[in-house]
Amino acid sequence: AVSRDGILKWTMPLATSVDLIEMTHAEETADGPKNLLQQNVLTYEPNLTVRPMVIYGSTLYGRSTMSKIAAYLEDENLSLVAGVNGSFFDMSTGIPYGFVVTDGVLRTSGNVNSVGFSRNGGVIIGNPDVHIFVSGGPLNNAEVFYNKVLTTGNGIGLYSRDYDTATKNPISAYNVVLTPDSKSELTLPGEMTLKVTKIVENTASCPIPANGFVLSIAEKSTYSSALSSLKAVQVGDTLTFSALCDDMWKGIAYACGGGDLLVEDGEALTSFTLDTKDEQRARTAIGRKSDGTLVIYTADESSNSAGIDLYDLADKMAELGCDTALNLDGGGSTNLAVTTPDSTTATIINRPSETGRKVTNQVFLVASDRSSGRLDHFYVNAAGDYVLAGSAVSVTASGVDSNYIPMDASYTLSASAGSIAEQEDGRYLLTTPASGGDITVTASGR
Repeated sequence: AVSRDGILKWTMPLATSVDLIEMTHAEETADGPKNLLQQNVLTYEPNLTVRPMVIYGSTLYGRSTMSKIAAYLEDENLSLVAGVNGSFFDMSTGIPYGFVVTDGVLRTSGNVNSVGFSRNGGVIIGNPDVHIFVSGGPLNNAEVFYNKVLTTGNGIGLYSRDYDTATKNPISAYNVVLTPDSKSELTLPGEMTLKVTKIVENTASCPIPANGFVLSIAEKSTYSSALSSLKAVQVGDTLTFSALCDDMWKGIAYACGGGDLLVEDGEALTSFTLDTKDEQRARTAIGRKSDGTLVIYTADESSNSAGIDLYDLADKMAELGCDTALNLDGGGSTNLAVTTPDSTTATIINRPSETGRKVTNQVFLVASDRSSGRLDHFYVNAAGDYVLAGSAVSVTASGVDSNYIPMDASYTLSASAGSIAEQEDGRYLLTTPASGGDITVTASGR
């Protein structure tokens, strides 16, 4: 469909209540590719068949490609319906800014504007207000950070094997090694008790025991009282860690941090902190409509797409009906992966400025990879194509079961205009009318 504001748009159903919308915006005075904007929109209505997840690699330290995460999903008998990059992160370490929750477990702390998902697919956007406190021995309700790189100015940090096999800190640290009495995971809210088993002084990268933790502070920390308190901890002491958060975020299943809020109470915002807010860049954004629908948006910056600044991005998310929206990492990180209904493998469908960049985490829509074996519909593979009037184009179709997994099924094709004929190799050739116009191709079978 071509709208009055110069947007060419088509929609493809990807899974139950999941649609992909591809849009190309052309300015009325278009005189070159930089006046075009290539955009993709994913919409998801919460349901029990498809669910949103936040996924990272085997550890927080380091980065992963979407293909690596897709392989992980296969091992979990899940298929990637669609997904985009998530948090902003430190390029040298891969550690995300803000907090991360997966499978209901807090993996790293940090308070920035974030997106979270409940187990039934519900969406929340805002600041989670996460705090972790430790008490026991000489420590009295001291606040600590969780699974971030240690500096001389960020106090005491707690590390788990979610971070890596060692703390990998760049500066010398005083380390207290801990093992759990029972529960060894932090939930929001949640509490765990750990016992001090070892002290490791003047060590930058302290090994983290399997199922254990390390409590660290820089040997030259600016927080001298915190350093003294941690050095007073002794082997055998029992420490209790408590994680708290805003009431809205209690029991969240998956979450990751983002950047500036783009939309609030249905209104596009105009005040941003990102240093590239005025620049036309590739962007990734995520939002929620008032009815609970999730909206994921990407805009490309490439040879045939101009990119978009944060002000226009906020307007776009408001136009898409979001009552709240959040900017995610963009630029070379903006990658959108989709599994089309005629395939079982996800591919990058946007045109990013850096294809396949390794990132810290991804926001995925996933479903079971098990076929139902029940034919549900056909996927016609030419949707959204543009061809010259009077020319010919090959058209195929694939059977799709009720779980949106391809299956063998015979079919015939018919066209609303022009002529369509089956070839010797089984494919169909559509000859378009010289008068042009829109053509609907329909696959039928069983």
